[in-house]
Amino acid sequence: MLFLFNDRVFEIGRPNEIIQSDTFPLSSKNFESLRKRDVLNLVREELFADQLLVHNAPVRASQLATIIAAKTNANAILAGPPAGGAPNPAHIAVLLAEVSMLAMSSLHMQQKNGTLTTSGVEEAVWSSLR
Repeated sequence: MLFLFNDRVFEIGRPNEIIQSDTFPLSSKNFESLRKRDVLNLVREELFADQLLVHNAPVRASQLATIIAAKTNANAILAGPPAGGAPNPAHIAVLLAEVSMLAMSSLHMQQKNGTLTTSGVEEAVWSSLR
């Protein structure tokens, strides 16, 4: 499965299978107890700590993408602080989306070719959802 996290596309496999594996850093029991609100708050906390999480800690971002995909119908998330900054994690905005496979494949190919841009992602996905 492809998952768009801000301006980066991750190949996350099959989320429910990945989460059940022994190598995933979250136990099945802990995963089951998470609610969608908990997952989004975790994203807010991570991005509050590092706004460039998808670039600075891609493994962690991919793990979050896997959890999001498993807990929601989304295959894309846009998250970040407002223009003036965020005084705490609660101010990090989060938008979930279901993006077509055609669009995701195109973005993924652009990323592989080194031509994926933030403005391109904005135009292809997020501008139509705001």
